[in-house]
Amino acid sequence: MTSRVEDRLREALVEVGATVDAGALRPLREPQRTRFRVDFRLVTAAAAVVVLAGAATAVWLSGPGAEDRAVAADPAPAESTEVAVFLCTKSAPKNSSCQGRDASRAEREAIERTLKELPQLKEVLYTDQTAAYTNFRAAFAHNKAVLDAVKPADLPASFRLKFKKGADPKEVEKALRGMSGVRSVRPQALPSAEQRKPLISVFLCGKGSAMPACGAERESRGKDGFKVTKDGKAATAAQTRAIEKTIKAMPGVQEVVFEDQAAAYENFMRTYRGRKELVKVTDLPESFRVMMKPEAEWVPVVRQMRRQPGVSQVIYAPCYADLSELQTAYELLLPDDKVCPTGK
Repeated sequence: MTSRVEDRLREALVEVGATVDAGALRPLREPQRTRFRVDFRLVTAAAAVVVLAGAATAVWLSGPGAEDRAVAADPAPAESTEVAVFLCTKSAPKNSSCQGRDASRAEREAIERTLKELPQLKEVLYTDQTAAYTNFRAAFAHNKAVLDAVKPADLPASFRLKFKKGADPKEVEKALRGMSGVRSVRPQALPSAEQRKPLISVFLCGKGSAMPACGAERESRGKDGFKVTKDGKAATAAQTRAIEKTIKAMPGVQEVVFEDQAAAYENFMRTYRGRKELVKVTDLPESFRVMMKPEAEWVPVVRQMRRQPGVSQVIYAPCYADLSELQTAYELLLPDDKVCPTGK
């Protein structure tokens, strides 16, 4: 993800992550297998991105009447069995309450006393930066790019909390709210094996898209968003057929499924508590879901698809699973190209 719009979405997700239960994140359902027969007069969706980042699924809506609008959809709630309380570090975002400093020893001790007095908790474990870095190295041994991008000082110390049966995590969050030295409180839920399947989503351009890859042009409008000066164009029937042909010819591809707008909407509404007044069928993009063979090289496919006319966005699912785990388990928000570099 490289556009300014996507950067704004990532920043928004950081703020959303402070209030949305990450433990509620569930994998997307398998796309419905539909025959490759589409009424291209209905291709009116703008580029949309499903992002597994920290605590929410966000759909970027940028079609006609929906410029610069992101919808965060909470999946059905799940019971959290563990919560992490991350302490302040100098590397915390500038808009956090840490104000560019590490939590002091006195602050850490005060937080620990507060936690141990809470009746909802059955266990409170402290993880210092050294232990956090050791755990991080083991968890991301599969991703050299991430290991190279993170230093020990980047990882915050934390308290890991386990709850008594029936306890309400919100009461603990309330007790910690505003405490000096607390960077964030996050329910812990690692991405599932389903979310780590080698799935590539190739989203197609829609009519009125605000994405540069679809030919849209924008000018900066400050913090409130971007003004679209030229709408993008929808993928044509010929482009869509060419995309399918190119995908199927690439090495390592195991299966290709086309998902039209109706199927995308049905899957989204069934899996997530999407609000019907905010998300319409025409807001969601058509896409190809590409399942790669185990151990196949995914980078060439992603790189080729991003250059294909009519393609708005390309997402490799395990990359976003890593992004999710980094933020949820280690309070790290790295640029996408640091997590899954694909080159140009």
